Amino acid sequence: MTKHIILIGFKNAGKSAIGKELAKQIGKKFFDLDEEMEKVYAAKNKIKMNCRQIMLKEGQQAFRSLEHGVLKGVLKKPFSSVIALGGGTPIYEKNNSLLKKHSLIHITAPRNIIYERIMVNGRPAFFSPDEHPLTSFNRIWKERQIVYNKLSKMKVDNSGSIKNAIGKIKSILK
Repeated sequence: MTKHIILIGFKNAGKSAIGKELAKQIGKKFFDLDEEMEKVYAAKNKIKMNCRQIMLKEGQQAFRSLEHGVLKGVLKKPFSSVIALGGGTPIYEKNNSLLKKHSLIHITAPRNIIYERIMVNGRPAFFSPDEHPLTSFNRIWKERQIVYNKLSKMKVDNSGSIKNAIGKIKSILK
């Protein structure tokens, strides 16, 4: 089995930016799971949509099913890579058994910074429409942090520069 470096954490923690640069620096291929899902969805449905649109159109259960299938496909690659997961990927129980076999790194940043980054693009599809955005964010943050901390033994703060976060990851991986 090929072992991958997998970045987990809340939406807008910097997983994709860090993953792309980390992969370049250590000579590995990079996969952004959200981008891979969008490609698979477009090929299957002959329509290009982003993950937010897919979740709104198909619903959370269909979205998580698509995500699970795409994750399995990426993890089957015969070479080691760096993979940035969507914030909710580790929450889906079926994904946890797949993830535990790899090097998981929890990318985080201060809660208020992540909330501000998220809200720049408006209310995300995974926030409850029945709650105030901050209430929804705080509830989901609390639920997900428990899962992220349980799955990952490595945690890297991304409140500084991407270069600093990558330096920390590289020292952890040695």
